[in-house]
Amino acid sequence: MTTFRAAAALDLPVLVSMEKILFADSPWSMGQFKEEFKGVPRTHFFTVAVDDDNQIIGYAGVMVPAPGVEADVLTVGVLAEHRKAGIGKAFMAELENWAIDKESNAMMLEVGIDNATAINMYKQLGYQQISVRTNYYGAGLDALVMRKELQ
Repeated sequence: MTTFRAAAALDLPVLVSMEKILFADSPWSMGQFKEEFKGVPRTHFFTVAVDDDNQIIGYAGVMVPAPGVEADVLTVGVLAEHRKAGIGKAFMAELENWAIDKESNAMMLEVGIDNATAINMYKQLGYQQISVRTNYYGAGLDALVMRKELQ
């Protein structure tokens, strides 16, 4: 059974290792994760999914710089063998609820233009494509920018 908990600084080595697998084209470094974690819990929230063996199988993060400002989904990743089990949708619900608590009015995210599975999930959750960012993940690696209003 998958459970969710807030990510902790002690999780960072695992997250960095997973990042290299999940986002091989442009993984975050340990330094990037540490920089983002500086905002926890004021402006940033990170969550992890763990399996029955208490192993991290996915993670997600969001930033809300100030009340009334759009939230920025920083990352959502789930190991391949655990996909299609609702973990991504559960992560998005957690991120959205946190953003609402921080008085955010909308959620924004970038997703690889070739990541049809994630794009379909975001569309099911009410996100709409608003633009494309050319070379966002590196040369020739474009991203869709998607947005959802929060209530």
